[in-house]
Amino acid sequence: MKAMLWWGFRCLLRGIAYLGRVVYGLEAQGLEHLPRHGPVIILGRRISRVDFIAGALLMTALEEFSGLTAAISLSNSRFIAWIARQLGILATLKGKSFSAASLLEAYKLLQQGKILILPDEGEVPWDGRLQPLRSGVAWLALRTQAAIVLVVVQGGYDIWPRWARRPHLTGKLVLKVGKPFRLCDAPYKRVTDGMLQEANKQLVDRLKELSAGYMIAQENVG
Repeated sequence: MKAMLWWGFRCLLRGIAYLGRVVYGLEAQGLEHLPRHGPVIILGRRISRVDFIAGALLMTALEEFSGLTAAISLSNSRFIAWIARQLGILATLKGKSFSAASLLEAYKLLQQGKILILPDEGEVPWDGRLQPLRSGVAWLALRTQAAIVLVVVQGGYDIWPRWARRPHLTGKLVLKVGKPFRLCDAPYKRVTDGMLQEANKQLVDRLKELSAGYMIAQENVG
């Protein structure tokens, strides 16, 4: 059953990615940086309503993965929630930080050597600019010593910003995947607020570098 669900899910992802190529010339840079084995946290920066198209292309490049998404909660469907659980995809709340339960489940998955796809916590920004990060991803990385791979999508805000009712049918989508790195040399048993702040600063700096100037906020981001 699980193999059949993965097959169907991959077919859906390939269809979305193909649509992205046809309509928006979707291309990827840096897919060779994606590790084949975990524990790995893939952190995606969200700026628009079409980021999921590039996300589909990203997921087709992975053999198997888990993740957190608010889409399950928003669907309000027990059937979709059941399918997601079978695929190892966990629910979180839209616009909220990861709950303690979600973090614990994500921690367990990383301990099992999984590849975990996580969005930046919070809502998609209205102006598309890079926002300060919350502490969930940094906490997981410091507690597990998991490698982190950052992902950004260029062009999405020009196609469908959060405030627009419908997308433009023109534009160019580029998925950019950064090189893996770690926030620590060994897992920490205890993580302090200061450690989280320093880790988030490093994550923001690396997101800025990978974004190459696209939709970067003012200097107070960090």
